[in-house]
Amino acid sequence: MQKIHVAVIGGGYGGIRAVEHLCRHTNITVTLIDQNAYHYMQAEVYDFIANKVDMSHIMIDLPSLLKSFGHVDFVCEEVHNVDATQRSVHTATRTIGYDYLIIATGSRTYFPAFIPGLRDHTHGVKSIPSALDFKQQFERSLLDRIEAQRRGCDVKPFNIVIGGAGLSGVEIAAEMAAYANHFYQNGNFGCRGVDVYLIDAYETILYGMDPFLIRSAHDRLVQLGVHVWHNNRISEVQEKKIILDNGKVLDFEFMIFTGGVCASTLTERLGFPINAKGHLVVNPDLRVDNHPEIFAIGDVAAITDADGKLCPPTAQLAERSAEHAVRTILSRLQGKPQKPFRYRNGGVMIALGGEYGAGLLPGGIRVKGYFAYLIKKAIFWLYTAPLRRRSLIGKRR
Repeated sequence: MQKIHVAVIGGGYGGIRAVEHLCRHTNITVTLIDQNAYHYMQAEVYDFIANKVDMSHIMIDLPSLLKSFGHVDFVCEEVHNVDATQRSVHTATRTIGYDYLIIATGSRTYFPAFIPGLRDHTHGVKSIPSALDFKQQFERSLLDRIEAQRRGCDVKPFNIVIGGAGLSGVEIAAEMAAYANHFYQNGNFGCRGVDVYLIDAYETILYGMDPFLIRSAHDRLVQLGVHVWHNNRISEVQEKKIILDNGKVLDFEFMIFTGGVCASTLTERLGFPINAKGHLVVNPDLRVDNHPEIFAIGDVAAITDADGKLCPPTAQLAERSAEHAVRTILSRLQGKPQKPFRYRNGGVMIALGGEYGAGLLPGGIRVKGYFAYLIKKAIFWLYTAPLRRRSLIGKRR
């Protein structure tokens, strides 16, 4: 079979899965390009910011991991541009040629420009530095609050606001509330603890998802003491203060915004068609229009389902679209017809604080409680265990 070189931009869920499948074929050499030297498992960040795990739990060393695959090079630099005519990727110091290119740069937090102060006064968790920054500031403020309570319990409220009640917002709100409850109970602190507010513009959390998940998540949040505010749009965010469209004003110590995502900034520099949030417009087989050798996968691409709706930006989508892109490349090399990408939801599991979860399994099976928590942890272990084993092999080479 013809020997080719494939460049993959992005070492997230989709990029790693693409490299893994490409390296199974000896006629294919691969270069992975990422500005970070680690693979960040962002889907598990709620455990990290709630102090259930340390940083090593949500990251894997990319150089060690990639060494285990064999015929793959790693370039730890930011991509500046792609020259589709010359089939080359440009960083600050290198030019990497390719026969095929897979763009898997993921997404970043979307801060709507029409909400003044949102970007300046809130935290995101789409990267390890931002998640670590929030975690450290939160713990420092919590300690300061404990110190202040030596003078009595008449201290101002300690409010954490989560803006956006999608999957990430719900998981973070639940885990922060569970952590705060445990902290105050375990330390036997007598004064008022932390209040978590989950604020969303829709009439329900997890808008558009299965009613069972919505109901299970809402009941759990209420049980944890989370203040769930529906139908509340954010009008403005000031330093430690949020103003809603109905006139409500809420002071806060920290605010995390999870109200949406947009594509990485790279897409704006490529000159390829993008939608309003910067996602690359792709054909049904995930190729960038007019460039049959360039694929976009995962969060960076505007991938639609059978009904024409955008697919949810999940790790599941990233991995499945990566597998499809690799299959399409192999089909082209073998002269076989290429098939369109068909997104099939393999189920969803939601962490809901402590040892509790809810989910829908394939076949419509509904689970919640401790059993759902165990399933979600098992899924994470099944994902990470092979990667950690490979990275250990690569480290020893």
